[in-house]
Amino acid sequence: MAQDRHIVLLGLMGSGKSSIGRRVAKRLEWPFIDGDTVLEALTGGRPAADVEASEGADSLHELEACVAMEAIRRTRPAVIAPSASVCESESVRSLLADQTVVWLSAPPDFVAGRARRKKHRPLPESDDLEGMFEEQTARRRPLIDDVIDLDVDRTAGSKDQAADAIVAFVERRRDEALTRTVQVPGTRMR
Repeated sequence: MAQDRHIVLLGLMGSGKSSIGRRVAKRLEWPFIDGDTVLEALTGGRPAADVEASEGADSLHELEACVAMEAIRRTRPAVIAPSASVCESESVRSLLADQTVVWLSAPPDFVAGRARRKKHRPLPESDDLEGMFEEQTARRRPLIDDVIDLDVDRTAGSKDQAADAIVAFVERRRDEALTRTVQVPGTRMR
């Protein structure tokens, strides 16, 4: 794996992007960039729910895409957990092609239970969160299928197990890249 690639965790709200991302970053000793935290810093401490309430969903999603693009454009490898909406941004998707992209798969009922506890994220007044997440998956997943490197089933284990699987995948890719590197006689590899 090229050393300048970021690990970008994508998935629905409540799939564990932030908590798993922190674990992956700690294991790799890389910086962790949480899209929600960066968004709050840019908006004077206002969480996404407040931004959406005052400026609308389109403005919020545009800001979230800008946060993701800025993080991806950084040169030092990092683990990035952007907002779920960034899957819909063509500009973000074009930057994802050169990154290690991990999709955290989770059925709607799994993420709905977790999303209800996230007061900083906007949720509709409707009680049909499962339907909303089903619709989001149907709309977003096809947009990024061609850039996903690893799909992690969130219902198959703990957050630590998910983080371990991601780290193992990244290390395996790096090792494979190193074994494909041809050393020219008279040169030294670092």
